[in-house]
Amino acid sequence: MESWSKVDLHLHSSYSDRPSEWVLRRIGFPQSCTPPQELYDKLQAKGMRWKTITDHNRIEGCLELMEKYPDVFLGVELSTFFPDGCEIHLLIWHFDHRDFATLKELSLNVFDLARYLVEKNIPHAVAHPLKSVNSKLTADHFEKMILLFKGFEVCNGTLEPLSQKILSLCLGMLTPGLIEEFAHRQGFAPQSDRAHEKIFVGGSNDHGGLSVGSAWTEVKGGATVEEFFNSLFRGQGKVQGEMGDPLKASIGFYNTFFKFAQSRLKQKAPLTANLVGKIAERFVKGQNPTAFSFAEKVGHFAEAIRTGQAFNYMGIAEGSTLTKQFIHFLTDAKTKQMLDAIVHSTEKPINRSFRIASKIVNELSYRLFLQFVSRLQKGDYIDAFQSLSGFLPLGIAVVPYLWSFFDQATDKTFLRGLARRYLGYLPKELSEIKVAWFTDTIDDVNGVARTIQAMAKTAYKRGAHLKLVISRSQLKELDIPVQNFEPVGEFEIPEYKLQKLSFPPFLEIMDYIKKEDFSHLVISTPGPVGLSALLAGKILRIPLMGIYHTDFPQYARFLSDDSWMETLTWKYMEWFYGQLDKILVNTEYYKRCWVQRGIPADKLALFPRGVDVDMFSPSYADQAFWKKYGSSLPVILYVGRISKEKELAFLADLSHYLWGMGKRFSLAFVGEGPFREELQRLIPEAIFTGVLTGLELSKAYASAFLFVFPSTTDTFGNVVLEAMASGVPAIVSDVGGPSELVGKLGIGKICKAKDLKAWAQAISSYLDNPPSWELKRQWAEKVREERSWNTAFQNFWNMFQIEDT
Repeated sequence: MESWSKVDLHLHSSYSDRPSEWVLRRIGFPQSCTPPQELYDKLQAKGMRWKTITDHNRIEGCLELMEKYPDVFLGVELSTFFPDGCEIHLLIWHFDHRDFATLKELSLNVFDLARYLVEKNIPHAVAHPLKSVNSKLTADHFEKMILLFKGFEVCNGTLEPLSQKILSLCLGMLTPGLIEEFAHRQGFAPQSDRAHEKIFVGGSNDHGGLSVGSAWTEVKGGATVEEFFNSLFRGQGKVQGEMGDPLKASIGFYNTFFKFAQSRLKQKAPLTANLVGKIAERFVKGQNPTAFSFAEKVGHFAEAIRTGQAFNYMGIAEGSTLTKQFIHFLTDAKTKQMLDAIVHSTEKPINRSFRIASKIVNELSYRLFLQFVSRLQKGDYIDAFQSLSGFLPLGIAVVPYLWSFFDQATDKTFLRGLARRYLGYLPKELSEIKVAWFTDTIDDVNGVARTIQAMAKTAYKRGAHLKLVISRSQLKELDIPVQNFEPVGEFEIPEYKLQKLSFPPFLEIMDYIKKEDFSHLVISTPGPVGLSALLAGKILRIPLMGIYHTDFPQYARFLSDDSWMETLTWKYMEWFYGQLDKILVNTEYYKRCWVQRGIPADKLALFPRGVDVDMFSPSYADQAFWKKYGSSLPVILYVGRISKEKELAFLADLSHYLWGMGKRFSLAFVGEGPFREELQRLIPEAIFTGVLTGLELSKAYASAFLFVFPSTTDTFGNVVLEAMASGVPAIVSDVGGPSELVGKLGIGKICKAKDLKAWAQAISSYLDNPPSWELKRQWAEKVREERSWNTAFQNFWNMFQIEDT
């Protein structure tokens, strides 16, 4: 029975020594550090019948092996250019080495090179055809490739699968009629007969020496190299193996880096070089890279003394924040337990390596962050910002992961254009709407959390693919899909002690986004989780939508009593939201605010908001409800966070003013917050229920006489809408989002902020002329018609639709 001949048609050796990135070229960092002999041995072990190396624009690695082995043929990955400067790469095989100079000379013009390859009958194929090497690739360039070349690499072991799937689909649907259409459009005839029949090839594209032979091309027979390529280009070959993912690509990059560092250290510090080699070996195998034996520790220390580096290390340890934290971290027994738990898991080695790197960087980053905050609170501003310098080497340490995720990010806009142009439809991977919604708050008692939950519940009921992404150590049970990442740590916001923020595991979040293949990211809060989403979205090139729920600059001014803090917060808000593709605001007022801050109007839209009209309704009115809190008088109600920025001290002045006028009513507060104790001292007569939920909250609203909301910092005012849905009129300030709610629905009054007389007059008018039950029912019905969550969700989801143009 005739066997199959397997060949890895795309891989690199240490002769691929010129990376495309300027920074790497500047420090002499190569594309690969794998010796040709090591590649040969690994190809042999993988069962490759024939061997080649396709170094970038070089052939010395192949020539070195061809002198020793008869089963090696010449190969190269050659850069070539369209006249407009668009660069593509060609894999060229089995040519005479004397032709190489001509190939390089002709590579300046892809048309000349293609013509020469066909005339000489040299096997070749386009490497990674949909990868925009120098960011100039267009659909027209792809169309020209189809006319110029027969062979296409459709299985590349380091590139993400989706673009390769779309490539295969587009090439697979070619017909003679389409080729004729392309030729007419591009202005030249195809290079070969039956140009619609393409040849598919595959290769590992290995750079790090870890994925050699992971993807390959095979033909039946192939007893000679000539027979292999003849069979392949008669259409009798097939591609096999694994495609790429960021973790696979990055671990190869790390392996190259370790080999590069080891080679630099061998001359000056051989024992240190040996140690680096052992660290590398453990890391790429997903083992604990810090678990050294006693002999290894002693040997490394002796080497450090011999070379004089021990004194440098001590100097660094005294002055470097990162070094101190690193030493403390590595000597902590919990560190060993944490890393050993990963090492002994059943995950693949590259997954274990990723988790080890993530854990180390997360823990060290968090320690540096806490040190920064501690020094900042003590007033040690210079030392505080010096401690941030430790983040630079940590960032450099994870560059391979960040670069691999960026390099493997799918340009779905480009792929959609190709699919529409050549397939006439969008495959599911390009048309499905999958939204990840990031928030630093989800089960807290505040309007943002309740809005997110309500929208997510509606999405879940409607079968929409929306997933909330959070990072909380303790999470209340929610009846909605949530992806919770265990935080590295949690910290309190200065001046806002009851609100905790999490320090999320960024790399794990980015890996999750990539694997789930979300089409859009929504960011509700500009805290640590929101920052993680922002950075991940930029790296993975996913559209970003932000929601400006909260007027943080106003909050900063109220909580700090410092206008400089308000300005600083605005600068951060402008930077954060300025990075997003779309910004949703709650009202026209805040839309105008952002336009004044320089955000283009077409980048802004109103966030559709709703209210649970089944939970908030006049039908829940209960005359006995407030009596159990000791009141038989009309209740003027406030619901929300009891915090200084809500202007609740104004309600103390207002109530005393009204009582002084002889008005009889009770003032009630539903909620909790840092201002409660002080507010109780200001208004000892008031009712404080604490947090109410479910039926109790519904009754509290519907049984109230009037709702008051003096805040000037709220961008919307969920509680105002809930009160109106309960048939209760609302009196609100003329600054902020609630005023637009009341103005549009006409259920209540808008008063000038902090104007005691205006507020007293508005409240008095209702106390003197109470609304009828019928009027309250009509108000509630109006809210039900205009503000249901089903309507709000549909308007929200429509913002994500992919236009089929």
